[in-house]
Amino acid sequence: MKKKNFFMLALAAMAFAACSNEDLVPTDNPGGDNQLVTDPTGDAWVALAVKTPQTRALHDPNQEPATEAESKITKVRAIFFTANDANEDAATVTADITLTNDQAGLGSNGIPSGAGKAFKVPATSKRILIIANPSAKFEAKTASTDGKWPAGTTTYATVNAALDDTAGDLSTAGSFMMSNSKGSLEPSNEDENHATLNLGDPIDLSLYKTEAAANSNPLSIRIDRVVAKVRVYITTTSEAKATISDAGWILNATNKTYFPISKRTLTWNEKPENKNAGIGNAGRGTCITPFDQYKIGSYRIDPNYDTQVLTNYNAYDSNSDVSLINWNLDKASEYCLENTQTAEHNMHAYTTHVLLKARFIPSEYGLPNDGKSTDQEGESDPAGTPGKGDWMLISGGFYTYTTLMVWIEAELTEKYTDKEPATFPTTRTTALNRYLDAVGVGAVSLPAKVDDPANIPTVVAGLIQDFEDKKLLLLAKTDKERAISVVGLTYYVNAVSYYKIMIKHDDTSAAVNELGEFGVVRNSVYDINVTKFNNPGYPGIPDPEKETPDENDEGWLSIEIKTNPWTWYTQTEEF
Repeated sequence: MKKKNFFMLALAAMAFAACSNEDLVPTDNPGGDNQLVTDPTGDAWVALAVKTPQTRALHDPNQEPATEAESKITKVRAIFFTANDANEDAATVTADITLTNDQAGLGSNGIPSGAGKAFKVPATSKRILIIANPSAKFEAKTASTDGKWPAGTTTYATVNAALDDTAGDLSTAGSFMMSNSKGSLEPSNEDENHATLNLGDPIDLSLYKTEAAANSNPLSIRIDRVVAKVRVYITTTSEAKATISDAGWILNATNKTYFPISKRTLTWNEKPENKNAGIGNAGRGTCITPFDQYKIGSYRIDPNYDTQVLTNYNAYDSNSDVSLINWNLDKASEYCLENTQTAEHNMHAYTTHVLLKARFIPSEYGLPNDGKSTDQEGESDPAGTPGKGDWMLISGGFYTYTTLMVWIEAELTEKYTDKEPATFPTTRTTALNRYLDAVGVGAVSLPAKVDDPANIPTVVAGLIQDFEDKKLLLLAKTDKERAISVVGLTYYVNAVSYYKIMIKHDDTSAAVNELGEFGVVRNSVYDINVTKFNNPGYPGIPDPEKETPDENDEGWLSIEIKTNPWTWYTQTEEF
């Protein structure tokens, strides 16, 4: 019969953030009274304290900490392994135990309330993995009839194999999946000044001869939620002459897969060698995130970290049906799987970002000779032609179809009265014709010249009527067909603009598109504050492009970033 050891689980109070070294339960030297077990075949006792995320160093504005729904624990699996420091993935399972509420120290509401009761594991156990609120897919992949990983043959790599899942399955109220915060198996060296070990290096579980000795020396293990959280705060103000309304947002290019435990890695900004990288190009050189108690790095390695395939992401693009999208409103939050990538893959297509939409309605439209119009084309314009609140951006100016006709009339009149009409520039007319061709209604054919100056008003009036006839054909097109850009002209349907906000993790002005600048990491909250809409955005949902670097913002974006280098990350955006 296999001899077993005793463990005690104690769960601490929860919130949605991080811890630091001083929060770790101190471990005395129990060997002084000869209480350490040296015979692995004998009975032994171990006390275990699983520490859930704690709240600390919140950003400004100070939002509420984790809710009870984000904190509740309904199930805890403690999976034990042999030691294999040369290749952790090859460590094998010794026991897979589902703890009772009493063993887990859970109160009736599922919130940790104190120390749990002791439980037994094989004496060969040297490493441990904690999975709280395991997802249905994690549970389903267990290769045995009893719902446990088979001991002796199952490797850590098998247990931690990537899963395809949705954030919703991992963030249901009271069922937020959590796992080892370290990003690998525990326990670890906690002494920064250890003679032979580095901070975070693996060490063996301490086994004790007596229950009392174990209870007085509990092993602390921190766990993190496996999802990230994004919140967007929208202020519909503008320094431009425009009204902003109907703002909403969604996450785009979200990951489809995750590791139950993801390895940590240093960002460019955290690497010590980049601290003195040169004047104006120096990183921070240190890990200052409190949830990274071993200073391994705040960034993570997900299944798509260095091999990017577009099909591995949930993405909205120019082909998406906007009417089917459930847009989040101001101050809403959304959970997602962590999504990280190498510096080489800091591209829009592989980076989780916020897709923001809003109605950007110009307050006035320019007319020739410094005239102004405040008429916004709605259900019908003054001529009775049906409209849809559309407007156009041409060379930085705002135009409705009606005001554009005034400009084109003036432009064509000047063209045909010029001495060289064939070469006379007609910027607005040319842009509109290019757009009409692109949208499929055909351009208006312009004569090279008008021989008789007396006929110019009649010829121009006829051309304007031709353009008006094109308008009827244009408005018969679908919203998606009309909302496009061509050289010199962008057409906004119902005044709706779209914006991309690349979510920044450990951003720094000292480098561009380096490792860890972009991405979303588990157990982190990313707050995005949209403060101004000074420019219109894309006319339709932009394609997440694999050739566009994350740091490359479009010309209409004016961005100010404020990053909090703790658990909460915040950035401010102006458009």
